[in-house]
Amino acid sequence: MAAIVVIGALVFLFGGCANKALYSWRDQAWRKDAEAICLAKGGYEAGPGVERLRRINDKGACGIWYPLKVSSALQGYVGFTRDATLNCPLTSTLDGWLYHVVQPAAARTYGAYVTEAKILSSYSCRTRNGKAYAKASEHSFGNAIDVAGFTLSDGRTVTVEHGWRGAAADRAFLREAHSGACKLFTTVIGPDGDRQHQDHFHLDLARHNKDGTYRYCK
Repeated sequence: MAAIVVIGALVFLFGGCANKALYSWRDQAWRKDAEAICLAKGGYEAGPGVERLRRINDKGACGIWYPLKVSSALQGYVGFTRDATLNCPLTSTLDGWLYHVVQPAAARTYGAYVTEAKILSSYSCRTRNGKAYAKASEHSFGNAIDVAGFTLSDGRTVTVEHGWRGAAADRAFLREAHSGACKLFTTVIGPDGDRQHQDHFHLDLARHNKDGTYRYCK
């Protein structure tokens, strides 16, 4: 019995330390400020597909100060395959990407428009790529989203997994969507980035340097 108690105590101790190492380091003030400024400037419009939620205060520093539940974009014109929990800056930038980049690319390539985006992941309290002791993922703050593909108005479905190296039209459309994202988000990772992103685009607004000007695009 004593041995079991000691083992249990060690598991608790080292498990707690691991959790602290994984999640407690990054409660950065700029995150709350960015969310508040975005809301004050009308960075999102309440309406179809967007709902304000209570603050998410998760383990460690994970969470979102002013979270939004987003079930569609562009005032309901682009549906999501699953609800996304995001912060305001990411929601606003995602709308801009779909409107200014993705929709024009779909029109030029297919003569159609996007009606739905396939969402893989949004808010999730975890490390980057789920690796132990790695830095916290931007998903941990609702500051990232993973998009796996699109459904178009002509019934066509284009996925990152099959289209990135697929038909010429799909390759052109997805590469235009990817390159356009690099001008709006601070981190964009696709199939050419690493093995973890073969079936989706990872998009986030991380601050890679002090003033947030550096962009990582793969």
